[in-house]
Amino acid sequence: MDQLYMLRTFVAVVQHRSFSKAAASLGVTTGSISKAITRLEASIQTRVLYRTTRTVSVTDAAQSYYLSCCRLLEELDEANRRIAQEREIDSGRLRLVVHPMLVSKTLSRLVSNYHAIAPNVNLMISVQEGAVNLYDGHFDVAILPPHLVEQSAVIRRTLSTSSHIFVAAPGYLEQCGTPETASHLAAHFLLVDPASRQKGTNFIDLLENGKSVSVLPMSSMDGNEVLLRATALTGTGIASLPEAMVREDIATGHLTHILPQCSTSESGVEICLFYSHRELLPARLRNFVDFCTEFFRSGARNIPNEIATISQPLGRSAERTLTAA
Repeated sequence: MDQLYMLRTFVAVVQHRSFSKAAASLGVTTGSISKAITRLEASIQTRVLYRTTRTVSVTDAAQSYYLSCCRLLEELDEANRRIAQEREIDSGRLRLVVHPMLVSKTLSRLVSNYHAIAPNVNLMISVQEGAVNLYDGHFDVAILPPHLVEQSAVIRRTLSTSSHIFVAAPGYLEQCGTPETASHLAAHFLLVDPASRQKGTNFIDLLENGKSVSVLPMSSMDGNEVLLRATALTGTGIASLPEAMVREDIATGHLTHILPQCSTSESGVEICLFYSHRELLPARLRNFVDFCTEFFRSGARNIPNEIATISQPLGRSAERTLTAA
């Protein structure tokens, strides 16, 4: 008979003060409990239990032995829990949904860094434009702007905030000139979010030095930020985009920041990490949440931030799935 089983049996009998209750707790028969105690006493040549028709108690000679058995089993169980948790963190499937604006060097770096610490987790990434409900069973965690997640019962952590700025390609500015005030934008081709237009008109609402200004551009194009950034890079016009999205473009000289006193929005653009509010989160999900939070925090401190953040829905949903094997 296994020595460990005999020790567990002994501890269970002492704790429950009953052979039958100990048997129930271990999922075995009362006869098996009795046999294990008999063999334990024979192996250590010491009587460990006082047995009467009504009670069971540990003998004086076995008191210290009982305490040693308790400590041994507790340490073993804790070691088993730790190794099981480590295995859970580094295995299984994790379903992440992100917005298309995050598909950039940031996402590539996030996947690469996470794969380095959890190489056996099957990270399933869905790229989706539409709203997400984390309780419909499709996703475990989301990196999205707040307006795309039903937040009544989820945990939310802000990963990035960014203001809207005006940028243009150097070639465009050489050809068309650099505006110095918001009013000068009327003579330029503006690339803007449709939400910045006044309803029913072509006027663009701006903030200049904290004051509201309306501009009627000579020409304009509206669309989502992916389209606006791509169009600005071709030298077509002046775009209003989240600063974090074009930070690398500005650093490499592909775009130039202009009109620092102007913005199309007073509030910052926010992107957040969301996960469902459950008491027993899988360890791999808790591990990913901690990793992701530190990844974005470190990125903001130490490296150029290519995070593509967003402020408005882009239209109909388009989804694709990537697997980090």
